[in-house]
Amino acid sequence: MNFTDTDIEEWTAYLRVSTWREDKISLDLQRAALQAWERRDPRRRIVEWVEDPDVTGRNFKRKIMGCIRGVEERGRRGIVVWKFSRFGRNDVGIAVNLARVERAGGDLASATEDIDARTAVGKFNRRILFDLAVFESDRAGEQWKETHQWRRAHGLPATGGKRMGYIWYPRRIPHPTLRGEWTLQDERYVVDEAAREHIESLYERKLGKELPTPDGYGQLAGWLNDLGYRTADGNPWRYDSLRRYMQSGFAAGLLRVHDPRCRCEYTANGGTCKRWIFIEGAQEAIITPETWERYEELSKERAALTPRVRNPTYPLTGLVRCGGCRKGANATSARRRGGQVLGYAYACGESRHKLCDSPVWVQRALVEDEVHIWLAREVAAVVDAAPSSPIALDDDQERKKARAARDRARLDAEHTRLMTGLSNLAADRALNPDAYPDGVFEQARDRLLEQKRNVAEALEAAAVAEVAPSRTQLIAIAAGLLEEWDTIVSAEKNALLRSLVRRVVATRGAKGVRGLENSGKTKVEIHPLWEPDPWEDTPA
Repeated sequence: MNFTDTDIEEWTAYLRVSTWREDKISLDLQRAALQAWERRDPRRRIVEWVEDPDVTGRNFKRKIMGCIRGVEERGRRGIVVWKFSRFGRNDVGIAVNLARVERAGGDLASATEDIDARTAVGKFNRRILFDLAVFESDRAGEQWKETHQWRRAHGLPATGGKRMGYIWYPRRIPHPTLRGEWTLQDERYVVDEAAREHIESLYERKLGKELPTPDGYGQLAGWLNDLGYRTADGNPWRYDSLRRYMQSGFAAGLLRVHDPRCRCEYTANGGTCKRWIFIEGAQEAIITPETWERYEELSKERAALTPRVRNPTYPLTGLVRCGGCRKGANATSARRRGGQVLGYAYACGESRHKLCDSPVWVQRALVEDEVHIWLAREVAAVVDAAPSSPIALDDDQERKKARAARDRARLDAEHTRLMTGLSNLAADRALNPDAYPDGVFEQARDRLLEQKRNVAEALEAAAVAEVAPSRTQLIAIAAGLLEEWDTIVSAEKNALLRSLVRRVVATRGAKGVRGLENSGKTKVEIHPLWEPDPWEDTPA
């Protein structure tokens, strides 16, 4: 039978392999079924093959969206899949995106489910198949949640797999003597002693302890690749993969999990929810709790910075605040006789929106000179008062640190007791399920988890107070900065100043006076980290 070009139907074939193990139908099998479907009608032509290997159908952040655009923008006849479940397993996503296909005049076809959705019966049958796919996905999701909960209760990561710095002993391994058989062992992670020093150095380099300025994730990834390390998949380390590894807290003996109190559909949202909590893992920690706490603080601080502040151009980039509105004051250019001068002054960022009643404008050189003078004054005050031996902490600091150390020891013991109680409760319930009426186990578990969360928060606060640097310790950094001020670059100055100073406040002098006349009358204050924050309890 001969067909004209207008009779030919152009289809897009979409192939997806699910993340659920029992539903892993290979791409080759799906492709064979789709080719057989194409041959059953000579008018059909599959002009594009789109593959999504190992991708969940519980959200639509997938290549299927490009197939839908092909129907809308390129006039494709429709999308053909192996089964309707390949299109998606989310009620809302299926309804919205199927409507887009049909509104553009296209169809969704299944190679193995012969349904004509143009009829009422066909639409009804397709709806049943979609509902069944959603049900199967929800059921599998519940089973995985139970599995993940069991693994977390035993201090294991939800998905298992290799972790850099550790030797992984999986639960199921090939039988040593029976070919094709498997044997079980206790799953565990043991520190790879050959990698311990490198993992410790990884965090120290990120914190800037080994270098004048902290390394970026990209630099650290290159360093690890040069040492021969690879990801669990055997790929070279990159910026994003290394950041995920370091922020997971696994090297600190922790597990990062989605907050169970969050009621969002985490998988259906594509894993975009940012509500994470850390729980104790069964693996030995490589880095110390103090190192992990400093890394967390650095991550939170840098996450709040703009890209320009993360890569500072000037010594005080990101540190200057306007005294009028307490918002950021940014380096700005100015036109002078010699032409445009970049970074000539610091100006209140809110002034352009007229949101500050007293916006500051001050020459950058004046602010930097004030900071340099302040450094010299603080360093000189300590040096002049220093005895021949190292300066001891004052009595108040000693008392605070000693009290924090006692609190930390007490809270650490309480945290261990609660973890043991949770483990014992889970084990007893597994052995004696009939001993727990409906709801009793859940109430006891939730009560212990709430107590554990409260203790963990108090423990973190005590640890921060115990390791908080003193004025004497920070002045040593200030002395080194002052000595090398004229030789180190702006980025290094900025990194060292961030370890000393909360902010530099520039307050406008005479209100109503603009330009250079006001610049000389501007008040510059430095808020050091070793003193209480003067802005903490006072409103702007």
